Amino acid sequence: MFRLALALAVWVGLVTSAPAMLAARKDGLLFGKEALHCQAAKAPARALALVAARAQASDYVVTEETEVLLNGKPCRYKDVPDNAIIQRLELATDNRTALKIHFRVATSPSR
Repeated sequence: MFRLALALAVWVGLVTSAPAMLAARKDGLLFGKEALHCQAAKAPARALALVAARAQASDYVVTEETEVLLNGKPCRYKDVPDNAIIQRLELATDNRTALKIHFRVATSPSR
């Protein structure tokens, strides 16, 4: 009786998995442009408008009163090199206007 129950359990397991082995693979996965298109279609318009508004607006405003230092020395904001790193940034109460920006440029050791 035990052998019969064991054989029946094995047979049920094999029969239920057999159609899955024989079935052809579905090309349901989207790659590339089709996937991006589907994601963009599902995104809510309100969220897309919010992201677009944030991308267009500048994060911080630099005024004439903003203290700009480069390696501890005063300079103009437009004279700061592209490879400079912001060391310190102080913002006004509106969290948008920069009061102080301290930049640092790493100097390579002389040989």
